[in-house]
Amino acid sequence: MTVIAKYLERVKFQDKQFVGTLAFRSEEFALPDGSKIALGIDDGIWVLIHQSPSRPHIKVYKYDRHEDRLIVDQKQGKEKEMDEFRRHLEYFLGHAKVDELVTLLPPKG
Repeated sequence: MTVIAKYLERVKFQDKQFVGTLAFRSEEFALPDGSKIALGIDDGIWVLIHQSPSRPHIKVYKYDRHEDRLIVDQKQGKEKEMDEFRRHLEYFLGHAKVDELVTLLPPKG
């Protein structure tokens, strides 16, 4: 099973216009540490939803690449939260298996 990071290594271009969401295709799938993540991307806005197996709280990170600004649970994120966001993102891309995910795209039109 290929992880996302290995799959992306084979891509020879970067689609900066991608709009969509990557998420586990069912509740039975999770990352090796038991956490669950969904990642939505739309024109430089990245929304990462993280659920730890040890806490029922779902944390929502909203990163605006254009303004280099992070909002976490509707509050301004600081450097600590930015590091957390990056760690979650890297872990997701490095460990989520492509065949366990679904890509949701907006309707065309």
